[in-house]
Amino acid sequence: MLHPGDDLRSQIRDLQAQRRALESKLMQPQAMRAASLIERFLGARGSPRTSPAYYLSRSQQGRSKLTYVKKEELATVRQHCARYRTFQENLKTWRQLTAALEQRWKQLQQAQSL
Repeated sequence: MLHPGDDLRSQIRDLQAQRRALESKLMQPQAMRAASLIERFLGARGSPRTSPAYYLSRSQQGRSKLTYVKKEELATVRQHCARYRTFQENLKTWRQLTAALEQRWKQLQQAQSL
């Protein structure tokens, strides 16, 4: 026989498992940069560059700050920026899962309070 809230309990267990898996990913140590990599073709004295120059763009005191990236550092910097974006996306998903869990807990409380 099904008890009131059995479906909610199942949903809660599933959401908790998803959140634990995401927490495991978030807790992995990795080098990241809280910045975006920008490609620019600005040249000197009005003449455009033939190859791009790369800059890190990050917010500092409410303003964008650009820092030149040397070609030999480009692959590493690109990887660090990608890791940061992935971390932020995973954190956003974690927050959504947490909100969904909170909603299910409230629904379960209401179902059991009848």
